[in-house]
Amino acid sequence: MSRFFFGMLTGAALLYVGMHFHFVRGDGGVFLVPKTESSLSDIYVDIRDFRLDHWKAHKPLAEAIMASNQKHLAQETPPLAFRDTVEGVVSGLLSR
Repeated sequence: MSRFFFGMLTGAALLYVGMHFHFVRGDGGVFLVPKTESSLSDIYVDIRDFRLDHWKAHKPLAEAIMASNQKHLAQETPPLAFRDTVEGVVSGLLSR
């Protein structure tokens, strides 16, 4: 019976972490970014080879990175000048 409760607590903890944080793999390692909305999307994302079209497909992740003051993650991905574009996309999302 104790294994059952341990499994329930472990599952609940993992679900909580998965719903409230992004695990982002960048050039500097793996970073924990708080989500702006609770969901199970984009739990783990490898952004090392992200291009602008990838950022457009992962708008909640871009918004969370900008909101959490971890903009260095967005600067690590090529092209180097895309940061302004991502900030524009996020600003557009936040102005809705």
